[in-house]
Amino acid sequence: MKWDNTNAYLPYRYFVSDALWNGHLPLWNAFQHLGYPIYADPQSGTWNPITWIIMLFGKYTMSSLITELLSYFVIAGLGMFWFCTHLYKHQPTAFIIALCFALSGMMVGSAQLMVFVAGVAWLPWCSLTLLKFHQTFQVKYMVFSALFFAMNTTSASPAYTIILVYIYLAVFGYLFWKNRKQVILIKKIIVGGAVFCISVVILLLPYINAFIEFSAYFNRLEKLPYSKFLISNPFAVVDYLSFLFPYSVISASKVFDVTDLSLRNGYIGLIGIIGVVFSLIQIRNRKTILVWIGIVFALLLAAGDATFLYKIVYHLPGFGVFRHPSFFRTYVLFLLLILAGYGWLQTFRRGSFLQIEKYILVGLGVVFCLALGVSFMKTSVNEIIENLTNVFNYVEFSTSLLSTHIFINVVVVFFILGIILLLKKIFSFSLFTAILIFTILDLGIQTQLTFPTTICHDIAFSTHKTYFENLPTEINQKDNHQPLKYFDETQGLAYTKGIWKNMSTFNKTISYEGYNPFKSKHFEAGQKSGALEINIQNPIFFTPTKKYEQNDSIQSGLIWNVPNSIEILEGLLGISSVKIGYNSFSTSVKNSTNQKQWLLLNQNYHHLWRAKLNDIVLPVHFVNDLIMGVEIPSNSEGEVVFTFTSPRTIYFALVSILGYLFIGFYFFFSKKQTK
Repeated sequence: MKWDNTNAYLPYRYFVSDALWNGHLPLWNAFQHLGYPIYADPQSGTWNPITWIIMLFGKYTMSSLITELLSYFVIAGLGMFWFCTHLYKHQPTAFIIALCFALSGMMVGSAQLMVFVAGVAWLPWCSLTLLKFHQTFQVKYMVFSALFFAMNTTSASPAYTIILVYIYLAVFGYLFWKNRKQVILIKKIIVGGAVFCISVVILLLPYINAFIEFSAYFNRLEKLPYSKFLISNPFAVVDYLSFLFPYSVISASKVFDVTDLSLRNGYIGLIGIIGVVFSLIQIRNRKTILVWIGIVFALLLAAGDATFLYKIVYHLPGFGVFRHPSFFRTYVLFLLLILAGYGWLQTFRRGSFLQIEKYILVGLGVVFCLALGVSFMKTSVNEIIENLTNVFNYVEFSTSLLSTHIFINVVVVFFILGIILLLKKIFSFSLFTAILIFTILDLGIQTQLTFPTTICHDIAFSTHKTYFENLPTEINQKDNHQPLKYFDETQGLAYTKGIWKNMSTFNKTISYEGYNPFKSKHFEAGQKSGALEINIQNPIFFTPTKKYEQNDSIQSGLIWNVPNSIEILEGLLGISSVKIGYNSFSTSVKNSTNQKQWLLLNQNYHHLWRAKLNDIVLPVHFVNDLIMGVEIPSNSEGEVVFTFTSPRTIYFALVSILGYLFIGFYFFFSKKQTK
């Protein structure tokens, strides 16, 4: 795996598993950004049942990451298959649409963003249970829907959860309006909604609790300014080329630079696109009109600032806290594939094409022939050979022009078509079998073409296996006397190919560096104000030597913004035996003076930190605009222990686990009884 998967989701989950396998709740990660409560990080996988299951077999390593990512491809395919089977009542059609969904451009093109892939995977499951409730008003479907909603929330980017909330509100609003004159049905809708909300809360109790406990410090609860940062990476009009030529959007052409190469692909398979066109000529009713409205609406949102719509929805609750408008193409592809299934349904049942469908196929063939000719005139044989050589050698980034990529894309389509025609002549199989083989070859080859760029590094798995086997088993304690500026992830840490961020997490070493958008707002403010730079001049535990004045230079030992005024007596508070633990820090101190003295812990302040000196509770104060401090009583000595506690977490986690088990057993038992 590569990029965000290995630099973000892998180290977060590795820390969680390491803490659990060492017998500790994963509450506080001291190895990033002066520490932060990882149990509150929505992208850490801390409350994700899939991650839990994987961690039962050992610490979370590269093989675990591969397993989790691939599981979402399977979940996406199965969910779309069951959803479409219910829609079409025709499993062959559902099977092909499910393949197109599981290997769509959203899944393959954005594979380096596992939290996006997870959001795509759970969408059809939530949609299926909502549809079943709409049709039957049975409460059990709201229980199942709560399960899938919770699975999405704990595994996907928060952006997907926010949009899911709007989808659920829209569906229930529609149900209330449609059945407003039927009192019995209104009561069933209210009961179903209440059961859904209660079930979601039970399953997400530890997640919700963690969010509440960190909300006062979270840097991303307020709307981001409507600027380039927020609206970066739209699904631009030029990216529509990916609907026919998915290989084109990872070319070296500058025309695509407005969007990151992992957020440009909107492919649903050539069979998917043909199915959409078929649906336009076969189906004309209110439902398809609503689907097309949804497609256009999602496309406009995906375009970001290119249209007026994003500026309007920016003001809605939840919007403005997430980036990458291109993620809205998820809903475009989902709805397009629903139409594509209806477009192919009658064709598969007939076993042959209508005359107008043949005209469409011929027209598409003409488009591809024109694309072949024009692109060949704008490229060269040498560049085509070089491109293909790079593909077979798994070269990460293409250096070829757009025309070269389109030429190869078209040649692949004609090559597959030739194979299908040859096989059909030899074996005389059905139209469905021909379409199925075409779909598999099309999606398979397109996935392989983009594989080195958006999915995996060209690095042997054994390299990472050896790396994780050799990682330290204990927290690094040897340099605790060093100023924190020393811990910048360049100090003698074990590195490996393909991973270059959050190395302190893997090496179990404290750090003020890190790669994580989830951080304390005080930390971000300290980066801008200079408070962070001043504080990292000191080790993890330190005693102040001077009160900070506005014109002071950057130096160690400074203290400011304290609740109580204490005379600073330099060198008279002894500090020794500093230890870093899981959710804790400790040091031996000796105050030989007749006055209280400050002891500062160079970690982000949080109100759940507790401190004791020889079992005597010491109030923890927010000092230096960023970190924590306690007052050491006069003429005292002993061990000071800082402990991060979240008393409700363990109980809420147990309730959540029992909830998942209960609904899981009920789900499979219900399926078995229905069968």
